[in-house]
Amino acid sequence: MIRMIIFLLFFLAGINAQIALPTFQAVHNPQSTTAILSGTPENPLQSSGISPEHFPSNWPYMMGYIFTPNVNGTITHIGGYFDGTKTTRLWQYSNGNLLASVSVPDPTYSWTYADITDVSVTAGTKYVVATAINGSGAARIRFADGGSSLPNTYGNITINYTCYRSGNYDSDTYPSWSYEVERNWNFGLSDITFVPDE
Repeated sequence: MIRMIIFLLFFLAGINAQIALPTFQAVHNPQSTTAILSGTPENPLQSSGISPEHFPSNWPYMMGYIFTPNVNGTITHIGGYFDGTKTTRLWQYSNGNLLASVSVPDPTYSWTYADITDVSVTAGTKYVVATAINGSGAARIRFADGGSSLPNTYGNITINYTCYRSGNYDSDTYPSWSYEVERNWNFGLSDITFVPDE
């Protein structure tokens, strides 16, 4: 018997046999860090259809608008209509929490939006989007030319009021607005890309 085992060992060693051991494998399903959004993207100010005017304007302000989503959703981009690279920010209105800040590459007076980390927003909660214009490259629209003063609803977003802070303000800290209830004009033309939940 020992001869048989020795022969078998030499034989296996000679052919370089390998013994397969059982293995255990688990299936790994990586979790996405970005939700798959299925709603139709909306750009409320751009979709107003009101033509920008009065550019180039050199207002030394941070300018934007206060808005309320009418349904839950996600803001995926912020930007606007201006000239020159500008910083655009998104805050929650009630507590001043900064939700996003991004440098928007020079749109040369066209609607341009920059990617941000997706921000979930809640229906009925006010938010603010604003751009640091700081003395160059601004434009404006007149809501009365579009048929009515603010507030107006475009898609699933109500633009409540235009807001601005005078002085060359460019900070992530929530500004103390010089004016936040403008109903007839929008200055600076900041905007968002909103994707409603479905």
